[in-house]
Amino acid sequence: MTLSRSICFGLAAAALATSAYAQDRSAAGPPLTLQEAVSLASNDQPALVAYELDATASDEAAVAARSLPDPQVTAGIENFPISGSNAFSPIEDEMTMYSIGVMREQVRRSKREAEVARILAEALVSRRQASAQERQIRKAVMIAWIDAVEARSKEKLFGRLADDLHTGHKVMEAGVPTGGATTALVLQMEAEIALAEAKIAEARSAEARARAELSRWIGAAASRPLPDSLPSIDAPAAVPGGILHVAAHPSMQVAEAEQGVALRKVDVARQERKPDISWSVSLGIRPKYGEMVSAGVSIPLQINRRQRQDRLIGEAEARADAARLRLEDKGRELESQYRVALADYQGADAELARIDRDALPALESSFKAAEARYAAGGSTLDQPFAIVRRYVEVSIMSVEARAKRDRAVAEMLYVLGETGR
Repeated sequence: MTLSRSICFGLAAAALATSAYAQDRSAAGPPLTLQEAVSLASNDQPALVAYELDATASDEAAVAARSLPDPQVTAGIENFPISGSNAFSPIEDEMTMYSIGVMREQVRRSKREAEVARILAEALVSRRQASAQERQIRKAVMIAWIDAVEARSKEKLFGRLADDLHTGHKVMEAGVPTGGATTALVLQMEAEIALAEAKIAEARSAEARARAELSRWIGAAASRPLPDSLPSIDAPAAVPGGILHVAAHPSMQVAEAEQGVALRKVDVARQERKPDISWSVSLGIRPKYGEMVSAGVSIPLQINRRQRQDRLIGEAEARADAARLRLEDKGRELESQYRVALADYQGADAELARIDRDALPALESSFKAAEARYAAGGSTLDQPFAIVRRYVEVSIMSVEARAKRDRAVAEMLYVLGETGR
């Protein structure tokens, strides 16, 4: 292989892999696309099932909360003598009495309904958390997939650079005796080979890490082959007037539902100011004398309402205010998240345009000029290989800019939703 053909192979780093690699990849199955990865993540997510089970549990608890407390059966013995002539006799003393009865706390309907409303509000929180988690999973899958493809693209670029450097190293070694290369240049080439191989190892590690993150959401499908390069993911439509409407975002709906729970707790605390009565009815049996019936009612005395019930109301109201402020803060967070992502997207898009339109073509032209000069005997090999290394470095910058742009799109889609609204 001539030096020219070797270096030109390095300048073709953005092309497809060799036919042998393509055959190996096709044998392993078709590449895992971004759309397919996101689709696979919609199935078999334990967290989503768990939220639905929490909501179901709250629904069950609401039915129970609407019912009155169960009555209690009471039984006992009263006035059992332990001294005197009738000591330890359950029938001789006329005051000894066996009793059996029933009692119940009569909780007000308003209290029970307030508790039911609180529990159902918690069920709504769980269901909205499931929706928020689902969107979070979609973003996590997109970013993990982008990270994996980015790492794979870098690995291929550094791999091709290493191949060219190995070939160039052999050419330089052969050129030392004839003066076409120097020993220092050969040693420098060896260092460049070592650095390229270190970058390959780093890229492989990054790909493995991204695949591991992806496997959490799509399981074994994360080990499937990936595309050779990152796609250009369409960004959502621009927000009219730059005014975001994030109220429909699942995270906002979660915060809103949590505020609803806090308000229901205020209602519960206010209902607690109303005392509940308890009643009891019992039958007393005296073995040698007549039976007796007893009935009673108990009413709690709220003698410390200011320091107890009113304090609990104050606590609930403060927590409701805190929930309202968290809702407001969540809206600000989402707006900031979108604007940061938009800035990242615009910056990466501009960077990518300059690299692909200006930098890479200029380096290709520079390489051709240096190659022609070397072929005419006007220079050594160090300049063409320096251009090759710079070409790969700029190609890596292109890959990183494209990945940054795609991740920014994933963030914007997370805020605005798939429709971009």
